Amino acid sequence: MATRSNSLKKSSSTEQPTGVIAKIASAPKGQIPVRSASLKKSVSSRFVEHSLTGNLEKLPPIKDVPPNLRVELLLRKIKQCCICFDFTDDRKDAQSKEVKREALIQCVEYIFSNREPLTEPIYAAVFTMVAINLFRPLPPHINPSGVMYDPEEDEPILEAAWSHIQIVYELFLRFIDAPDFNTQIAKNFLDQKFVVQLLDLFDSEDPRERDYLKTTLHRIYGKFLPLRGFIRTAIRDLFCTFIYETTHHNGVAELLEVLGSIINGFAVPLKEEHKQFLSRVLLPLHKPKNVSLFNSQLSYCVCQFVDKDPTVIDTIFRQLLRMWPVGNSPKEVLFINEIEELLNMIDDQLFKGVCVGVFKQIAKCFKAEHFQVAERALYLWSNDHIVSLVANNVELILPLVYGILHHNSHSHWNRTIRSLSAGSLQLFEEINKTFFAKVARQHFENQLAKNSVRMEKPVPTAVKQQEQKPPTPTPTSSSATTNSTPPPSHTSSAKTTETDVDVAAAMQAMPTPTPVSGVRRKSLLPIDASTLDALSKFKSLEDIVTPADDDQDFEDNYSDGSDDELEQEDEGYSSSSDMSDSEDAARFAAMQAARGRR
Repeated sequence: MATRSNSLKKSSSTEQPTGVIAKIASAPKGQIPVRSASLKKSVSSRFVEHSLTGNLEKLPPIKDVPPNLRVELLLRKIKQCCICFDFTDDRKDAQSKEVKREALIQCVEYIFSNREPLTEPIYAAVFTMVAINLFRPLPPHINPSGVMYDPEEDEPILEAAWSHIQIVYELFLRFIDAPDFNTQIAKNFLDQKFVVQLLDLFDSEDPRERDYLKTTLHRIYGKFLPLRGFIRTAIRDLFCTFIYETTHHNGVAELLEVLGSIINGFAVPLKEEHKQFLSRVLLPLHKPKNVSLFNSQLSYCVCQFVDKDPTVIDTIFRQLLRMWPVGNSPKEVLFINEIEELLNMIDDQLFKGVCVGVFKQIAKCFKAEHFQVAERALYLWSNDHIVSLVANNVELILPLVYGILHHNSHSHWNRTIRSLSAGSLQLFEEINKTFFAKVARQHFENQLAKNSVRMEKPVPTAVKQQEQKPPTPTPTSSSATTNSTPPPSHTSSAKTTETDVDVAAAMQAMPTPTPVSGVRRKSLLPIDASTLDALSKFKSLEDIVTPADDDQDFEDNYSDGSDDELEQEDEGYSSSSDMSDSEDAARFAAMQAARGRR
């Protein structure tokens, strides 16, 4: 035994790897050898490898054989149709592909024109053939460049084997719609597994296949009553996976179309199960970004629930307002469209319970910067039913929208929005002129109150601390300021000290300007004796070259062209060449007193 085990170990240690493993083992580190043969393609209906040797045998047409042999010939043709081909190369198995296509067409004609009951072997053969041809792995959503397929931007990848698959779908539909179709026999083959595999095909990128699937699922739901609950549950699970996991599915619109027909058949009053389906599945479908692909079908389903039970409108509006998009203008327009459809279906009593929340959000849409959102919201007033609902509840709605409409009519950047806002205000005025005037007056008073509060707002602490610091005299800046502003004229007569005092009192009565945070005006600078002495003794270059009177020098040195308020004050004063020193001192004291009061 020991000798035998040693020999086995020796043989296994000397065994060398072969094939791909040998290439990988012999390749340098960091380098993967390229396989010479082409990679195996994805297992799909377009890439099926079959073991058929030779070509399919062309059987005679079913209508050309005696009636007693037609069933047998039909089964043989159906068996031929169970063979799938690779459609990546049109020239490959071209003759066999044509034989299968003709066999499928003849099977469809036989089922459509047959008046005799179909036997159980035919049921088994048809369901087997349908499963083999239809149920296959779908290609991934990633294109050859590695980019995810976008149904809004990219062209769909059409099914290469559609020339056969289309006839298979047609045969299956004719088979289910046959007058003598027996569901008791078919339920042995069409079970829950069959339904799940059928629902998986809704993710196909080919819109032609999804259209056939929609019709097929609708027929199955109508024919097989025991499967109805399971179909609804399967659709619910598929939607939840789409909402919370993948956020990508190609067949949501088609499934919602089927669901719309199902909801239309619900009995009233609605079961609690159906209401939960609305709140937990349908309404969360508004969350995905690509809701525009199936928004019309989704809105139809929601409206069907409102038609069956109007009391669910409160739940619908509450969830829609909670999921209202932010920063997605096209999606906002879709939500406004759905809001309008829902408002068209409710009466005044239900409207009173939801109008405040709805029009608070609509008012936000009125002031949207994107003109399409604001325009679509303002076009709600062109709906007669909505206008009638608003007219009956104008006391609740007008205070919510008046301020925004008034602001839009004057300040919105878009001319159309300004015009529509003004028209909306006119509409409210026509509905209730007295209440409109009351709201307008209240809005005006509120604006005045806000402005007064803003005017009386205290100076921030940082600004106060900055103002308390004594300024540092800068002769250069003073010189620039003096040279930039011409001196006041001296043509007027001399003013008395009483006139200066009156001007100071008038300045004190003027409203106090609102201080700006972080900005210090020159008129708010504290008075410093050294600064004033330096300014009074300063002479510009022009005054040195061309001397002038001391009084005129004082006036020139104190004019400041960078301060608008100081300019306006100095314009009220005029000086004369024969003004005495006492008059200069009185004027100076009055000006400083006015600044101190400010």
